Amino acid sequence: GGGGMGGGGGGGGFGGGGGHQDVDPECNLYVSGLPAQMESAQLRDMFARYGEIQTCSVIKDKMTGMSRQFGFVAFRDHHAAQGAIQQLNNTPIEGKTLQVRLKGAPAERLPQQGGGGGGGGGG
Repeated sequence: GGGGMGGGGGGGGFGGGGGHQDVDPECNLYVSGLPAQMESAQLRDMFARYGEIQTCSVIKDKMTGMSRQFGFVAFRDHHAAQGAIQQLNNTPIEGKTLQVRLKGAPAERLPQQGGGGGGGGGG
């Protein structure tokens, strides 16, 4: 069966800003669980299929220059950001688990057993 994308939510109520570079918080993703070897370009490649990327960076330790195994990806469109979260969050990658969420969002406290889905509506 081909699962389609869920229906998109309504557009946000922001007016079109001028040419300022501020990233909409709804578009700015925090990505952790990256492979140690992953560079910003590879992170960009992984997310670029979901929409146009504004900024992308893997955070490195200032002392050692080694990846700290997390980074940030900012999309131009929050629908793209949501799609990337849905597609990439909790994805296994090189023995680790990728975690993708909005930068401003708290870490989800997931139950250890994986948690049940929400109850379906009656019928």
